[in-house]
Amino acid sequence: RDLAPETESAGEDHTMGNKQRGKDRAYITRTEWNNEWGGCKKKLGAHAANAKFKSLPFFCCGLSLQPFEDPCCTKTNGTVYDITNLVPYVQKHKCHPSTGVPCTLKDLDLVKLHFHKNLSGDYWCPVLNKVFTASTHIVAIATTGNVYSYEAVNELNLKAKNYRDLLDETKTFAGKKDVITIQNPNDLQSRQLENFHCLEQNHDLPSSSKTDPAEGGIRVVSEDSRRILQHIGAGAAKRKTSGVLGGSKAAGPKSSALAESSQIQTGVPKKATSGLGVKTAGDGDGRLEARGRSTTGAVSRSFTSTSMSVQTKSEMEKVTRDLRPAKGKKGYVRLVTSLGDLNLELHCDICPRTCENFLTLCERGYYDKTIFHRSIPRFMVQGGDPTG
Repeated sequence: RDLAPETESAGEDHTMGNKQRGKDRAYITRTEWNNEWGGCKKKLGAHAANAKFKSLPFFCCGLSLQPFEDPCCTKTNGTVYDITNLVPYVQKHKCHPSTGVPCTLKDLDLVKLHFHKNLSGDYWCPVLNKVFTASTHIVAIATTGNVYSYEAVNELNLKAKNYRDLLDETKTFAGKKDVITIQNPNDLQSRQLENFHCLEQNHDLPSSSKTDPAEGGIRVVSEDSRRILQHIGAGAAKRKTSGVLGGSKAAGPKSSALAESSQIQTGVPKKATSGLGVKTAGDGDGRLEARGRSTTGAVSRSFTSTSMSVQTKSEMEKVTRDLRPAKGKKGYVRLVTSLGDLNLELHCDICPRTCENFLTLCERGYYDKTIFHRSIPRFMVQGGDPTG
């Protein structure tokens, strides 16, 4: 009786061991031999094309293989081309770049495409607001060239039999035959690069295609790269010009903006002022004009702001003091409008600083040719904003 449980447990271990050994195969399968153990590989043929498969992205030109700038396609073929590359190619080779069918520009029946971008700069469907990816079914309407996702066109146009463009309802199209497939994730063989006639024949783009010399001979660049290359080209031309005029040791300001400002300052004669810098603003009108204790701030504004013109010379601010009204008196201003004059009374005795600021702006002509942007009948009018 005491040995029975031990015999039973030993039998269980023996059974589990048999199951474990049953899973271990003493051989390898044919698939393992071919794929993992250096077996015979399949010969070149249809499977070799799958190994070298490369699909053209929807946002790239089928000729330059670079992101397009002016996209277009034909009604019979949804491959996107840059029109600046397609036209010279057809004029030179007289054939379609994808299929190799002989044709001319009139036979292509080109459609200018209108891709839409979101705030992040990604191409998307303007109806469903879905970003286009390599797995998105993308179509275009032949009559308008607007690009959408197939889901939007299928649900809102084809199934509903509403053959009006989703963005421009004034334009219609003739059903499925006017829907051009730009990218179909279920038919990637149509966008395989090795099937393109221009790549099979090693056709080069015509050398007559214009390139910007400021871009260093680069035909297709992004906007950021274009601005950088133009800036570099402008700097090289400027250095070349400075070398011709004065050589590398030519004396003068380092910045062209400072040079222009210095030329302007030297060309304008200085105004004659009195030693004290004080002069009467009018004949007996009770106002005098003097130089203040601070500068106008033009130099600091030009240093911190790119929209201001460069200033290198500080000028003292001119302060106009009105001797009238006297302290504790009212002030008066006549406001001339297109519908008549308004005589305003200023409470200089209550808020002297606000009234002084208003009078100073009036003397500078700050409110000249401004409009009343708000008018409430029998209550008030608001104006004085130069921007309207």
